[in-house]
Amino acid sequence: MNISKDYAVQMHGIVKRFGSFTALDNMELNVKKGTIHAILGENGAGKSTLMNILYGLYQADEGTIYINGEEVAMKNPNVAISSGIGMVHQHFMLVENFTVAENIILGNEITKGLGILDMSKAKDKINEMVKKYGLEVDPDAVIEDISVGMQQRVEILKALYRGADILILDEPTAVLTPQEIDDLIEIMHNLIKDGKTIIIITHKLKEIKASSDVCSIVRRGQYIDTVKVDDVTEEELANMMVGHAVKLVVDKKEANPKDVVFEIKDLVVENERKLETVKNLSLQVRRGEIVGIAGIDGNGQKELIEAITCLTKVKSGTITMNGAQIQNTTPKNVINHKIATIHEDRQKRGLVLNFTVAENAVIENYK
Repeated sequence: MNISKDYAVQMHGIVKRFGSFTALDNMELNVKKGTIHAILGENGAGKSTLMNILYGLYQADEGTIYINGEEVAMKNPNVAISSGIGMVHQHFMLVENFTVAENIILGNEITKGLGILDMSKAKDKINEMVKKYGLEVDPDAVIEDISVGMQQRVEILKALYRGADILILDEPTAVLTPQEIDDLIEIMHNLIKDGKTIIIITHKLKEIKASSDVCSIVRRGQYIDTVKVDDVTEEELANMMVGHAVKLVVDKKEANPKDVVFEIKDLVVENERKLETVKNLSLQVRRGEIVGIAGIDGNGQKELIEAITCLTKVKSGTITMNGAQIQNTTPKNVINHKIATIHEDRQKRGLVLNFTVAENAVIENYK
């Protein structure tokens, strides 16, 4: 490997083991300054593990890391931050009852005489970054009141506030709407124009083609290849990602729905502020069909799901499963009617994080 200051990041011979399992095996990565560099791989390929090593959350068992041509012992995130690296995790690291500004400056506060927090000066600095990069967000807004897309902008601002020149984005589009994805790509290009370097972890081919200059492919913990995005097709990227030919178009048989098994009639649900976020919604789901509900984040999806699963009260209307009304009962009753939920936020609602996989799997029927 030729070590050069032309590269923001170079990782050579990276090996990471967890017990007897080798998560990364002799991994290589070369990221040129001022580029958007995608790391492509299936779930479990080792993408996030590699970036967690770069950010100092994990330590490599073997290998070396170079930042701007200089070898760095990435012992912890403090070393990464001082080296100009920032990371936006797939699951955001925000204090929900703090404001945007309070989250951005947390741990890196600006103070005046006698150590008093100078929030006015901090907000001025935040507003400068907002205007410079197109990261439109209200510094006084409370995190729990803003959309997921806005929360992601806060995470990016947190990294920039701490002086990041190299920004790692872990699956940044996983929870965004199409419009928010377009906005994020525009923000990424604004950052590149200012001389930043971006590493994006993803398995979404269209977004790599739309956003990235270069792509490194990872498969089962091993480095496969690095290509210029403009020189390859989505199909070629997919083939390298999985190791065999992939058919990107799915042949779907015509639906043949049967009788109605689930029905909502004239449903009205209020949010925590007593504002109606679901207004007179009606829909039917027939046996053997998939029904999609589309909408921008914050337009009642959360309240609808919570009403169906009896995590919140219905103001009016009915929810019926196989002829039995289930609204305003209990989550246990919903489960007994064979309704299951995969939540948007798995960490908060879907899983008990300090339980094992087996314990989480049986928790609904534990005896």
